[in-house]
Amino acid sequence: MRHHILTASTVAILTCLFAAGTSQAQEVAPATTITWKGAPQFQWGEFTFKPRGRVYFDYVAQDVNPALGPDTSAAESRLRTARLGVQGTWTDQWSYVAEASIGNGSANWDDLALTWSPSEYTAVKVGNYKSLSLENLTSSRYTTFMERGPFNDLIDAGRVMTLSARTGGANWSLTGGVHGDSINDPSVGGKEQAGAFVRAHFAPVVTDDVKIHLGAWGRVRDRRDDSAFRYRVRNNTNFGNRYTDAGSSALGAGDKDSTYGLEAAGVWRNVSVQGEWAGVNADLTGGGQANARAYYVMASFFPTGEQRKYDAADGEFGRVKIRRPVTEGGPGAVELGVRYDNADLTDFAGVATAGRYSAVTVGATWYPFPYVRFLANYSDARNDAQVATADVNVQTLQFRGQFDF
Repeated sequence: MRHHILTASTVAILTCLFAAGTSQAQEVAPATTITWKGAPQFQWGEFTFKPRGRVYFDYVAQDVNPALGPDTSAAESRLRTARLGVQGTWTDQWSYVAEASIGNGSANWDDLALTWSPSEYTAVKVGNYKSLSLENLTSSRYTTFMERGPFNDLIDAGRVMTLSARTGGANWSLTGGVHGDSINDPSVGGKEQAGAFVRAHFAPVVTDDVKIHLGAWGRVRDRRDDSAFRYRVRNNTNFGNRYTDAGSSALGAGDKDSTYGLEAAGVWRNVSVQGEWAGVNADLTGGGQANARAYYVMASFFPTGEQRKYDAADGEFGRVKIRRPVTEGGPGAVELGVRYDNADLTDFAGVATAGRYSAVTVGATWYPFPYVRFLANYSDARNDAQVATADVNVQTLQFRGQFDF
């Protein structure tokens, strides 16, 4: 299996880098420099090492109202995410990251990657990581809403073993590569899924007050001997059941697919807007084809005057810089957001639950100081099935306390 070879290679290279940094420290004994970047970063000569991680504590309350059957309610407090890892550099050309999710007595790799950057805007990267979609590439530490929404569920662009190359400039990038399956998927023999992708972005306007982002991407996949691809969405939360779902039968599961997407975002001082659209063309396991579409639009406003931080070279959003954190006697930052989501799976004929999904989400976030956020989201979702008696409406209220380092 290719991803096992890539995994072994990546881990071996990371180990060699660490050993090389340690060896250098022993041979020439450079002074250790410690700086604070959310956690202590240690530097020995040209080698740096920093622990990293994140923890999200959630409370979720959900009401489910089906067209047939009784209404139900559920509520749960839970540990949504806990990750621990390391990151660093070796000279100005090599960087590494290794981070795992921890919970329920087990651990799975998230980001595990090695990057070679021969110049400022070029890079070759290998490992387990994400590669597509503006919101998908924006870390959950920085997204306006607690969850990325059904758009992200449908395109299924999570972390997989990938080899990519990137070129670009101060306000544009072009990245392409090939990928296999996730490093965490067990080997079952045969050939794992294989795919290829490309993403491009351009920021035509980048000033202190105004940023404009435009992007496009595409991906092709073949499941080969892996499980068939699933096309389904959640209710703007990873809590509870999915009700808009093409299923796993031959009528709704994919052998191969091609996915393409468009990105747009704008920032004007303390106001921002963002949206994406994607289409999926699937070759079904039982023969024939089906298409799915999804999009979202959102707006964000900081009454305290902050601005979403945009990286014009990478085409991604990052950590908000708080103007007056509470540690300096200020109120921290407040962000208000509204979002509309839509997904259409009705082309999967014969699957009752492969219908249309739509939802409105409102949210508020308080940033008391860097690396800490408190979020509240409310979503009102409609799952309109191909058979009206299978329609389901879902209302979800969520709260989160999070910190990262």
